[in-house]
Order: sequence, then structure tokens, then C-alpha cells
Amino acid sequence: MAMAQVTDNPAIADGSSIHQEAKQQLHSYLRNNILPLMQTGKPLVLNEILHRVNIRKPKLVQQLGKQQVQHMVQRALQS
Repeated sequence: MAMAQVTDNPAIADGSSIHQEAKQQLHSYLRNNILPLMQTGKPLVLNEILHRVNIRKPKLVQQLGKQQVQHMVQRALQS
């Protein structure tokens, strides 16, 4: 079930290019760094992945917000 994102930041509300770029960078990080670890059999749970993202990509977490990052990680895990 999709949830609408409510924000007071007009740049994010409009789907600004900065926000879109941050989302693309996070997708790229997950695809290139996290998914290969999982494919080799390394058991990673959601909290471990979120911790890795927070440590290695703090600016992305700050730009997107923790809930958005968590949602994107969960979607990446499902695919």
C-alpha cells in the first residue's frame, strides 16, 4: 500500500531534481554495493543495511529522510 509523502519543503514536494538525484544515488548504491553482498549469501537484515547506508551515505540520508531511505531499502530487498 502506497503512502503519500507530506512535506513543507516545496523542493521535495515538487520532486526537485536534487531530491530525484539523491534517490538515484541511493538506488545506485544499493544496486552496486548491497545487493551483490546479498547475492553472495551474506545474510543482511534491514537494520544492518540501514546502518551501512547511514555510515557510507549520510548526505543522502539527510536529503531523503530516514523514512524514505528505509522505504527504498525495503523495496530493493523485495526485488
